[in-house]
Amino acid sequence: MLSEIRDKTQGIFATFILVMVIVPFALWGVNSYFDTGGQINVAKVGGVEISQNAYRNEIDRLRGRMEPKTLDNPQFKQTVLNNLIEQALIVQQAEDQGYRIGNAQLAEIIRHQPNFQRDGKFDPALYEVWLRREGMSAQQFEARVRENILITQVQTGISESLIITQADIANLARLLAQEREVAYALIGADTLMAKTAVSGQDIEQYYSAHPEMFQFPEQVRVEYLRLSAADLDPKQPPTEEELKKAYSEEAARYVVPEKRRASHILVSLPAEPTGDQAKEALAKIQDIAKQVRAGADFAGLAKKHSVDSVTAGQGGDLGEIRRGVLPKELEDALYALKSGEVSQPIRSTYGYHLVKLTAHTPEKRKSFADVRKELVEAVRRRQGEERFFDVSEKFRNLVYEQPDSLAPAAKALGLEIRKSEWFTHAGGTGIAAHPKVVQAAFEPDVLSQARNSDAIEVSADTLVAIRVADRRPSGRKPLAEVRPEIERALKQERALQQARQLGEEALQELRARGSLETLARKRGFKYLPPRTVTRRQTAGVDPRIAASAFRAPRPEGDKPVHDLVDLGAQGYAVLALKRVRDASGKPDNGMLQQARALLTAHRGSDYFANYRAGLRQKAEIKTFPDQL
Repeated sequence: MLSEIRDKTQGIFATFILVMVIVPFALWGVNSYFDTGGQINVAKVGGVEISQNAYRNEIDRLRGRMEPKTLDNPQFKQTVLNNLIEQALIVQQAEDQGYRIGNAQLAEIIRHQPNFQRDGKFDPALYEVWLRREGMSAQQFEARVRENILITQVQTGISESLIITQADIANLARLLAQEREVAYALIGADTLMAKTAVSGQDIEQYYSAHPEMFQFPEQVRVEYLRLSAADLDPKQPPTEEELKKAYSEEAARYVVPEKRRASHILVSLPAEPTGDQAKEALAKIQDIAKQVRAGADFAGLAKKHSVDSVTAGQGGDLGEIRRGVLPKELEDALYALKSGEVSQPIRSTYGYHLVKLTAHTPEKRKSFADVRKELVEAVRRRQGEERFFDVSEKFRNLVYEQPDSLAPAAKALGLEIRKSEWFTHAGGTGIAAHPKVVQAAFEPDVLSQARNSDAIEVSADTLVAIRVADRRPSGRKPLAEVRPEIERALKQERALQQARQLGEEALQELRARGSLETLARKRGFKYLPPRTVTRRQTAGVDPRIAASAFRAPRPEGDKPVHDLVDLGAQGYAVLALKRVRDASGKPDNGMLQQARALLTAHRGSDYFANYRAGLRQKAEIKTFPDQL
């Protein structure tokens, strides 16, 4: 191919090509060939632009979790855009109000993300691989984390500003404890379906009237290559030198740190004490220290004299202490003590302390022999990963440079060409369970032009490349295949109509006279005798029936209140609310706490929704739907 191009780029043809290239360079410069134009935006919120890339990244994040047709729905697209607009508004408002996320706090949050940890520690290599797989730079990801934290802070601040009175809590607690006695009769759809007939003509008419219901989607089956670090483990076991080097490099992993448990007694000082106040506090702590050294119980003195309300009740116990937790003065004194020793009086910003080291477990290092097996696995895994990063670039190049077949890459790297099962835009099993693979399979170049996909990162240490091997276009299922499905649907539809009609007739009869139990026996309904339900405990009653019971008005005298409850595909229930019993006495603490939690969640959600609506109402927002 290169020789053909070389032959053609001679003489007049070559001159023509050079002119076509040089003129644009002369007029606009070389950068015009690399400039894709200005940023395309889908919305502008005040002075903040929401780019098309940000919108598409959000859609991609949802891909694989939702049906493809949902992602293409204009209403859903607008919902995604609205969410991005609201996020931008909240972040702007938060920053205007002085909310900030420090770099140290952000770094701490990222370091503790499980996705970025190996053996319980942050691994920069995993972080970089994850970012590359998600198509984000570190700056973009950190900006997203900052925004999420800001939004959470604002939402928490609004929730914590709620005013919920004790009367509100008590009223809701009484409602939660209210008891309602209900009986009901079931009109089951299954029983009626068995007696319902459907003709062949009915089935054919339904099939003709609902063509969209019996479509099957486009399907593909792909060939693929899989390159994984796990498959690249070296054949030879690690040498002793390699193991000892790994043991030395990972020394911190094999150390069980020392543990120190301490107690303290605190005599407080004002923020800016006078000389007399400092002398008085020092004299008091010295007197306590004297009692301790005379044999007095440290825990008893802490309970009596310490002003630290958190620890005094536990005899001054601070629990297990790690470095960096206590003020430096206390930490230095504590780490100088032996088990059972008590420090001299120590002054901190809080006052004067006595510290006692109550227990000490020295640092312990696991021996090379103890962790040898673990080292072998770690070294093999690391060598596999190193080889993976070396081979992965070759893998990427081979599947890209020879797009008409996976065979050259398979031969060069010793990989097996595998084949998937059939799958649709919604995905499938095996390799088709990965959203990125499914997305690649239906891209025009791969689907229509029978080309290899680019290398796809399905995990931090696994690459795949695919090509479409077989394709089934979408179509309509034949009537013979869907006949049983249609017959059942028609029977259920008619059975539910009949169940509703029977239920409405039963209601009319009950409201005129008679009891539900008698009516159920006469009509052949399944009767369930009275039982007591609360909003928290439904005693086995279907939640839809219980909800209807709590919506119903109170019965007058001994006359029950009746209602018809839709149970979906199961049919209908005829409900009889016989009596309502309000809670007596004062609600217990558990009930009050639940009532508070429910009110906080409900009102917090409402307040936050109103807050977002207010921001939107005041903001200048422009959207560009044609760019979605």
